[in-house]
Amino acid sequence: MLKSELILPRLKKRRDQIMPLALPTDYHYLNIANDLIKLVKANVGDSRGELADALRAYEGDSLDYRIIRGLANVLEKRCVFGNESPVNPIELRAALFTQGPVTVKNDLLSTLTRTQAVAEMAAQFNITTEQVEQALFADLMEERILLGIEEILTPFDLIARYNLEVARGLLYWASEVDIIVRDSYKDLFKYIKLFKLMHTIYPIPQQGYNIILHGPISPFVKSTIRYGLQFAKFLPALLLGKTWRMDADVRLPNTGRTWHYTLDDSTPLRTHFKASGLFDSGLEADFAAEFEVKYGSAKRKWELAREDELIIVGDTVMIPDFSLTHCKDGRRALIEIIGFWHPQYLQRKLQKVHQAKRSDLILLVYESANVAPGVFEEVSVGEVLTFKKKPVLKEVLAAVERCAVTQGQD
Repeated sequence: MLKSELILPRLKKRRDQIMPLALPTDYHYLNIANDLIKLVKANVGDSRGELADALRAYEGDSLDYRIIRGLANVLEKRCVFGNESPVNPIELRAALFTQGPVTVKNDLLSTLTRTQAVAEMAAQFNITTEQVEQALFADLMEERILLGIEEILTPFDLIARYNLEVARGLLYWASEVDIIVRDSYKDLFKYIKLFKLMHTIYPIPQQGYNIILHGPISPFVKSTIRYGLQFAKFLPALLLGKTWRMDADVRLPNTGRTWHYTLDDSTPLRTHFKASGLFDSGLEADFAAEFEVKYGSAKRKWELAREDELIIVGDTVMIPDFSLTHCKDGRRALIEIIGFWHPQYLQRKLQKVHQAKRSDLILLVYESANVAPGVFEEVSVGEVLTFKKKPVLKEVLAAVERCAVTQGQD
């Protein structure tokens, strides 16, 4: 995450709109990015302080100093630092500094030189004098050693990541983020939960969902910025979707104004977050594959879709594994496969299912999961089907015919 002083100069304001200025991938900036990557690689084995000195020397009196610092900051976050000291630096300093004052050379007031003191510590801790020098302040941040780069970036990748950091950094000062999404619900809510974002969900019939990410109730600026950091961290998750739009109200520091920040799926920004796999288990993958083989012809009656609907349950959501939509009349049923499970998972799953109270929801339960008799009797769903090895498609489709409802009903 970039500091605010590296973000503010990269913003473009027009009327009540504000947007981040993307750094172009032209010869000039690609050359700077390439130089910085080479500089960091050349400093592997040096301390963090020495790396900072090298970066300041490269920056010099350049007019692009903010961009250079921003690129360097992004690159430094990819670096791996470490400093395994042979002894505890705090214990070493305590033992060394209790020896009293030392001098460079012997004089009338002191008989202990620095060289002698270091040698005595080396003997006491059974290490070399070089190791004493290295360990003395090894716990300080600037003394940590650059071990390498965790993620190798090309100049193009570095600029792309910098542009993302500027774009999401603008959300530091957001009070609310309004999102419309039409896919990738599982990934979206995984990161909403991870970053502990307060949110409200409104269904948009046949067009996805409106998700509002709320800022803090507290009016204090520090609290707002702290929560804005969570907004900013979340933005790359939004980029995992194919169809989305984001609107945010942003109140920049020292402006006294609220600006409108809009972003949508046409943005060239690239996310570094990893998308979830299409299926969570082999059972789900096999179910979809078998359905396509048996009922995926041109004359198909039902259309199978993966995780395309949210069920709002209290302050969270349930995302059924599949939906089946009738190709002619539009009736739909939802399918949730409960295969291998542990008690906590089943408890949370049943709680969500019970809260959902959906008559169009069909549960497919693995028979060998040793579910206690009657555990599903109080769960309000359309039907519960059990299976031994895999769900029987003929039975599933029969249940779908009985439970499917027209959209807008439940």
